[in-house]
Amino acid sequence: MRVEWSRLRLLDAVARTGSVTRAAMLLHMTGPAVSQQLRRIEVEAGVKVVIPDGRGVRLTNKGRILADYAARVATLMTQAENDLHYGDELVGRIGIGALASIVRTTLVDELPAFQELHPRVELRIEDGETESHLDQLAGGRLDVVFAESWSPTPLRLPAGVNAQRLNQETAWIALPESHPARAKRHITLADLATEVWAACAPESDEHDALTQFARRNGIELDIRHFVSDHVTQLALVRANIAIACVPSPAEKPEAPGIVYRKLLPEMNRDILLLTNDRTQSRHVEALIAHLAAGRSRGRTEILSGGSLRVPGAEATK
Repeated sequence: MRVEWSRLRLLDAVARTGSVTRAAMLLHMTGPAVSQQLRRIEVEAGVKVVIPDGRGVRLTNKGRILADYAARVATLMTQAENDLHYGDELVGRIGIGALASIVRTTLVDELPAFQELHPRVELRIEDGETESHLDQLAGGRLDVVFAESWSPTPLRLPAGVNAQRLNQETAWIALPESHPARAKRHITLADLATEVWAACAPESDEHDALTQFARRNGIELDIRHFVSDHVTQLALVRANIAIACVPSPAEKPEAPGIVYRKLLPEMNRDILLLTNDRTQSRHVEALIAHLAAGRSRGRTEILSGGSLRVPGAEATK
């Protein structure tokens, strides 16, 4: 069997993305070119590696075996490149996916210093939901993903994804400064059973965590305003239109016109850095190390696949 590495790389991309079209996007090729190269692989390997599956293709058993070897070769090639250029100035592009609230805090805080250290590394940030970002991470369009994991509904990670816990934030109840409950030091959801809420959109991680947390405490929240951005939620609170539950790393956050009270029982949000479980390029490794050093609070935990278990969580999503 004489299969060229360039074509093995292509098969690896098809296996990672699960699609000829997405593999073509990842490798900056056309779909027909990828299909042609797959046929060449079959001629060189002497086995069928893909078969039609609906409008796409799927790997045969022999194709999966060859794709596994291709993945190992890809790892070795990355390691070789890292070793060859060890000590050289870092050069490359890093695709970063993150929720807007994480862009506004973690990334804004940490990326300027990294960019100053490594000016030839091109950083690209994409706002969006974690589910979409995980697809792009699997397909190679993103290199790192920042995600949130709430204690009532821990994030489920697909196989092949590693998570590094960067920080943990506490959920606070944000009330208008004239709210009667401001006299309380701590607040339960029962205290707020008749309130109008502002929260993230349904099916978002934060919305699911808040509503499930409330239901476990026998409360059905009256959520009337669906706003993904915490800053906008707080504007509604300040205007006495709604109350909200927002995460903050501070011991007690502050904002004009708003009173914050700690929620009991406590609810937390972990900030996670997600990568695929393959060997990373040096510039990606450097970013991961920089972020871990700047944002860690206590022990950093590395997890692989399945459910990310947050201390105190009772269920998985």
